[in-house]
Amino acid sequence: MSSNRLGFKQFLNKIKSEKTLNVIVDSNILIANSDELHSNHEQVRSFLESLYEATEVSLYTTVTTKAEFLDYQRRRFLTEGLFDLVGKYAKHGEITPNAKKVITQMKLRRGKRISDEEKRTTKTNDLFNVSVNYLRDSEIKDIKKSSRPRDVDKELGWLKICQLFLSTKVAEQEEMLDSLCHYLSAHNDEQASLFNIRNIDWKKATHLSSVTGMGYSDALVLNMFTATNMKYLVTLDYDLIYAVSISAKDKFVVLPDTRLSGFKQTLKHI
Repeated sequence: MSSNRLGFKQFLNKIKSEKTLNVIVDSNILIANSDELHSNHEQVRSFLESLYEATEVSLYTTVTTKAEFLDYQRRRFLTEGLFDLVGKYAKHGEITPNAKKVITQMKLRRGKRISDEEKRTTKTNDLFNVSVNYLRDSEIKDIKKSSRPRDVDKELGWLKICQLFLSTKVAEQEEMLDSLCHYLSAHNDEQASLFNIRNIDWKKATHLSSVTGMGYSDALVLNMFTATNMKYLVTLDYDLIYAVSISAKDKFVVLPDTRLSGFKQTLKHI
């Protein structure tokens, strides 16, 4: 059965004759590329390096993708910073006893989550487990509630914590992203040649989400992809790969070679 799924190596071989190439990249590709702790960091970094060597490529992304990428970085830097505040060699200052207690409990809970996830992944051979276990948004809010808003004596307030761990780091990640990718917009006249449809119907994202049960953020990305004449979307996301296979058969979704086999049985009769 023919497939519109391509592994990294297949894709690189396929585009060898292309002088220029436009590709849409998903947030998880950008995240894996930026975070050395991500389980797919080396694989994605190597793929992007090979892609730049193969042809003159322009990477495109969406506002939705940028939001997901920067929110990941926010949780990443806050997790690292907050855990450092209760570490053995904490160097930034004191925090309220209540905040310290909450963070310590979450640090232990996170360690257990990572251990349980590693056991589950080993048992099920789930190649789509790609996330790094940073604090969840609800956990960050609980720490915020346990902290004073501003510094009191030697105790760090929440606003100071944000200044320490977010103010420059997230901005640096945004600058990196802006230098790496172009942002797709049907309203940008300079990008008119990239679109088959300039008046994008965003309600189609609801339909795309309803067809396969994919997340709405992924559906927004897929809706933008189908409105362009670009042929390739690169992602690590199982739901997005599944949805492109079903709802965008005239296009290609690009994923790690090791994951191709995961769809042979899932989509066998499509």
